[in-house]
Amino acid sequence: MMLLKCIMIVASTVLGGAAGAELGQTLGIMNHAATGAPDFGGSKMERTFTKYVDLPVGEAALSAAGWTKNSICDPVIGHMWTQEGSAATKSEPLVLYTTKAGQMSGVGVHIYGELPEPQQRWITASTTNGANGYRIDVAFRKGSIICSGEKSDALIGDALTVNPGANGGESKELSLTQTGAEAAGWHRWSCFDGMGFHSFLDTSVGANKMSWKAKNLFPVVAMYHEGEVNAIFFASWTVQQGLFSHNQWEPVPLLDTAMCLNTCDSDCTFEGTSAWSTLHVFFRDHNLVKCDSSLSCTVPHMACCPKSNDIV
Repeated sequence: MMLLKCIMIVASTVLGGAAGAELGQTLGIMNHAATGAPDFGGSKMERTFTKYVDLPVGEAALSAAGWTKNSICDPVIGHMWTQEGSAATKSEPLVLYTTKAGQMSGVGVHIYGELPEPQQRWITASTTNGANGYRIDVAFRKGSIICSGEKSDALIGDALTVNPGANGGESKELSLTQTGAEAAGWHRWSCFDGMGFHSFLDTSVGANKMSWKAKNLFPVVAMYHEGEVNAIFFASWTVQQGLFSHNQWEPVPLLDTAMCLNTCDSDCTFEGTSAWSTLHVFFRDHNLVKCDSSLSCTVPHMACCPKSNDIV
């Protein structure tokens, strides 16, 4: 890939921009600098806060790690990869997606239990191996590149879309920047090392406000470091951990008081549930993300807010 990108740069310099772009198309590479499309993330992906398990990045790594590829390329998210057999399970609910060319194109999680009625519009599909469950997908790319065989210089992706195919419900674009998220009505919460600042969306009020009703919390939370998206987590108001296994979710459910450590709001509560399960997906090495030392942290390196609390 690096060699091909160098060829594009030389072609652009010697032959001119148009010729360079044409050569890039011939080689199957999408030049994001030319299109103005942003990208996000670093050179690796991880899951599960405090456990930090590396996720395979790309088709070759997924295959080497023993994941199973679905042969169907869904034009809105790509080929699904499951960890054991052809379907996700409660103990291994996370699925990943790649483009036809083998690049990362999305992530999804199977959640067992009920989803609040106001959030059911974001469901991608029902679970295939159990009643009363559902899957929520987040696509990392958009457009023909997913199933065309083209390659991009964005290693992980250049977009974040919840329920990209809508599937009778709705899709929602997540901003790749903190300022974009706040402009779209997301409420900035506290900073954690490894994650950055949390941003939550209350789908009943928006406008950077919270109703503090669990049913109104958008089920995907974004985190930003130095203004750029760094991670997401899936939030379930039904506990997903088992007695002897955390099922790839965070090790323990969060009581409302613990969930509120993600906020900088003294009035935080979540009417309608008493505990949450969360599953983080990181787009870069968590060790590279540190909260600003000027913040005041409730717990060392976690739940860090401005001392004046002026972001609320």
